[in-house]
Amino acid sequence: MGRMVSRLSKAAVVLAVAGSAIGCVVNEPESPTRGVVVSGPPPAAVREERPAPPSPQAVWVGGYWHWTGMQYAWIPGHWDAPPPGATWNAPVYSARDGKYFYESGGWKAGATRNALR
Repeated sequence: MGRMVSRLSKAAVVLAVAGSAIGCVVNEPESPTRGVVVSGPPPAAVREERPAPPSPQAVWVGGYWHWTGMQYAWIPGHWDAPPPGATWNAPVYSARDGKYFYESGGWKAGATRNALR
């Protein structure tokens, strides 16, 4: 009788696994939402004059609209000294699923999204 129970248990496990595989749906994991939801796209960029660099190591950080949490504020373009091994990545504004998102820019090590010299 012990063998029969063991065989029935194995058969039940096989059927359960096979039955669950038939109706199995694989969902791709969604990538995490990047940035913060904002009221809409930023205003048009402000035209600026780029002065001569203060040093050969200086990197131009173009002016951009920064989301303050309530509204956009213009951050004027300027020359900056990059941290060692870092590049400037400009902010990103995007629309997804009927919402606008803002991802702040900044100095980041490694890959560059938008750096100018």
